[in-house]
Amino acid sequence: MTSLFSPLVPVMLPVLICAAIGVFWARFKQPYDAEFVRRSVIWIGAPALIVGTLGQTQISAELLQQSVVACLTMLACATVISLVFLVIFRLPVRDFLVPMVFGNTGNMGLPLCLFAFGDAGLTLALGVFLTTSTTHFSLGVAVLNGRQALKYTFASPLVWSGVLAAWMVLGNWQLPLAIQNSLHILGGMAIPLMLITLGISLNSLHSGAFVRSFLMGLARLGIGLAAGFAAVWLLDLDGLLRKVILLQAATPSAVFNYLLALQSRRNPNAVAGMVVSSTVLSFITIPLLLIYLGVSG
Repeated sequence: MTSLFSPLVPVMLPVLICAAIGVFWARFKQPYDAEFVRRSVIWIGAPALIVGTLGQTQISAELLQQSVVACLTMLACATVISLVFLVIFRLPVRDFLVPMVFGNTGNMGLPLCLFAFGDAGLTLALGVFLTTSTTHFSLGVAVLNGRQALKYTFASPLVWSGVLAAWMVLGNWQLPLAIQNSLHILGGMAIPLMLITLGISLNSLHSGAFVRSFLMGLARLGIGLAAGFAAVWLLDLDGLLRKVILLQAATPSAVFNYLLALQSRRNPNAVAGMVVSSTVLSFITIPLLLIYLGVSG
């Protein structure tokens, strides 16, 4: 059994350590300016990571397009499955559709794909993250509060950094070495800060009714993985892209779902419970998925 799980240690342990730092930091009541960190990641770290990684990595425009199409297919499948689930169990669609569909492809998905598949996996994962973020802050916000959808979309630096990165890939344009090195340093802060913030956020959320939260979190993981398998089957994907799509699809509900639910007053306590429970459960389900994907550390 030890030999079965030991290859996963280099993949999961960095994620667990960074998230645990956030949990213990909050437990010991150390000061943490979450808003400053959030803005630093969204406005500096993540855009630098997107532009720097996609700009330096030799990825074809065709492969980047495939990752975007695969992600959109995955999200479409997750939407359909989630709608069926919510209707069957008579749960409010506008409250729970968004947290069911949108997984944590940033805070958790990016480091997992990096540690599991290297720089090539991170590049494809960034394509998925960019597509998910753009959809989340446009169509997702439209479901919660349609009046602010365009505002969130065009005000997001993630969207504009993605446009710049896509332009660079399509035009086969390289940044000067000094700019690349600067982006490498700035982008390097994004992943650890996202994971530490995830730990801080989980410690501050209240799960509410345990059984309901557990079942909703389990449903999110099951729906996400089912949508991932549906997408790779529909598009006949194989190789690294298939593995990245499945791993990103299996991530728990994003912490941003709680923030948006709180802002839109869409049952935030229940959404918080889903975020907490799905994240805790993912530390069991994701290692099992990594074994299925043949990750060797």
